[in-house]
Amino acid sequence: MGTQTEISEFAKRQRRLPHHEEPGATYFLRFSLLRRSLVDLTRPDIAPIVVSALRFHDNARYWLYDYTVMPEHVHVILKPLVRDGKTERLHRITGALKGFMAYRINRVIGRRGALWQDETYSQIIHSRREYEALAHYILENPRVRGLVEEPTDWPWWGRGSGDGP
Repeated sequence: MGTQTEISEFAKRQRRLPHHEEPGATYFLRFSLLRRSLVDLTRPDIAPIVVSALRFHDNARYWLYDYTVMPEHVHVILKPLVRDGKTERLHRITGALKGFMAYRINRVIGRRGALWQDETYSQIIHSRREYEALAHYILENPRVRGLVEEPTDWPWWGRGSGDGP
């Protein structure tokens, strides 16, 4: 499993966090900065980099459902596309996203090196009800953190082309 680029059946990887993958699955993801002090991801010159990176492969590598950019982490719900019965490995998708964002963000803030924690938290979403609860969590996260009064006022929350599993 280590170097496979696609999956065609359920797969499990274990590092510090367990990583389950299943063709056709929808995932709730969270990727976090290596250290909070590196950058505020919600800066007006940084957040658009994150949002545009998430949207870039929507409907090409994955369906993008919901996302929000927080000061030190990003929440995303996405579903890798299935082609010819195979699905691209989730760690390849998140690795490409995080690598591109790190490169662009580091250029803006004038630094080099790792930006993100190595592992991405991932959770398979098993039902429409679970999806709706996680989408609500993503929407409400900025309000709960005291960043806005109304969740829809958060400029770094959005939806992609997918309408949920």
